Amino acid sequence: MAINDTWLTQQLRQRQLSITKFANHIWLLDARGVAYLPACDWLIVSDLHLEKGSYLRSFGNPLPNIDSTATLLRLERILEDYQPSRVISLGDSFHDRHSMSRMTKHDKSHLSDLVNNTRQWMWVEGNHDPELPAGIPGEPCEEIHLDGIVFRHEPQQNESKAQVIGHFHPKLRTRISRRSYSGKSFVHNATLFIMPAFGQFTGGLNIDDEVMLSLLSKKERNAFMLYDEIIFKV
Repeated sequence: MAINDTWLTQQLRQRQLSITKFANHIWLLDARGVAYLPACDWLIVSDLHLEKGSYLRSFGNPLPNIDSTATLLRLERILEDYQPSRVISLGDSFHDRHSMSRMTKHDKSHLSDLVNNTRQWMWVEGNHDPELPAGIPGEPCEEIHLDGIVFRHEPQQNESKAQVIGHFHPKLRTRISRRSYSGKSFVHNATLFIMPAFGQFTGGLNIDDEVMLSLLSKKERNAFMLYDEIIFKV
């Protein structure tokens, strides 16, 4: 852990952090799209979708070859701030099973350095990456448990524990001071916490979409929108 009270106060004042309580833990929600658990010094990130750009280019989409580089650079800056004891990458870290074969040598080296310079790095399996690519450091797993919380990629029905998941790429649109804003979002109720997608080319599902409302009703949810590295509680 590298953060201190002075840093926290400054980030909160500038709306670059917000605080919420979920499953009896205090969570710091970072406007850059990660969540931090101070009690155990864990950093949570979801849906990196590394090499999504090269995957889409293979189908004729004219996208620049920048998404993995940009995603890793943003993540590196966050890791420098927090220096957590554990990183949990909550599934769909790699866009498909051939992602590593398309990744540049520089990005592969950068990714390995980030993992190796962290005390523990857990790769939770996702629907895009059910197996960790060969040669990538870190520990693959199906899910992680902490007290009454389970961290997994997709929600499971009839789960007795609170769940922290990714997969849905939540986003929202709102008006603040007569201006319209849209952005990725954290959203949770008492038992389900959905992380925003971190990857550079990841889209999103509006939290008012029918699928999202079936998981989190308007009456019970807490939503936090990310816009230009500022976080708004909506």
